[in-house]
Amino acid sequence: MEQKIEIAEPSELFSPFIQYYKYIESDLTGIFKIVPISYVELYFNFTRLNLFSPEYYELDFPRIHLAGLHLYDQNAYSNMSGTERNGGFCVVFRPRGFYNLFRIKSSDCSKYCVTGDSVFKKDVNYLWEQLNLCSDVKAMRDLFEKYFLCFAKEHFTGTDLLDHIVSRMEKTYGMIRVSQLCNIYNITPRSLERHFMEEFGIPAKELLQIFRINRAIRILAAEPDANLAGISYLSGYFDQSHFIKDIRKITGISPGQLQNTETVKSAIHNRLFIKNQ
Repeated sequence: MEQKIEIAEPSELFSPFIQYYKYIESDLTGIFKIVPISYVELYFNFTRLNLFSPEYYELDFPRIHLAGLHLYDQNAYSNMSGTERNGGFCVVFRPRGFYNLFRIKSSDCSKYCVTGDSVFKKDVNYLWEQLNLCSDVKAMRDLFEKYFLCFAKEHFTGTDLLDHIVSRMEKTYGMIRVSQLCNIYNITPRSLERHFMEEFGIPAKELLQIFRINRAIRILAAEPDANLAGISYLSGYFDQSHFIKDIRKITGISPGQLQNTETVKSAIHNRLFIKNQ
């Protein structure tokens, strides 16, 4: 498998909204299961792909698509057929960065992938054309930030309670209970769930599970000889059979298969694609 990944940090103006940018060149083709992650991503696709999640969405060859937060056990797939130039440019937002920049709640697109021109004006396709002429991630970053400069200048850049709560989730890899979060941040469980459903479209417990499962998959990929009982414990599971069942449900394959899967070892930075079996 040939793969090239370039990462660029956002400028100071955009750093409150965006974690990083990535430019990908990859010869991946075929149907891949997409593992849910905890961030909204905006893709400018330079390869032909079909995105689908049964009962939720199907996008045929979008030039641009926005990937919202997906449910922990939601089945979603990418059918990559390739072009002369494979890969694409991706903007990875901070947990509430997409809302703070564009004033569009993550809950508006949770469980879905939607086309770029359904979110932005149709002239965003002109930005795609400009990006497609570049082969350097920093040049792509500069084009993106120039295009959306007015949004960054005008919109909110501070942090609030939800930002702090999600940051704590991330730092603990999801290894913290909802009740602990409520105690730390002096918020009732009912209020926390209401805020999460309004802002993210998924419950707090669901997001914690996504953080945990992603960490578990990365440990499996990085340590092919590691003991499964130890990994399941590090991932917050006290029942190894439950851990194995969850891994199979999320990825479509067993933990043992994951430990020997080249696709996982060459994961496209934070986004995991598992070859459909």
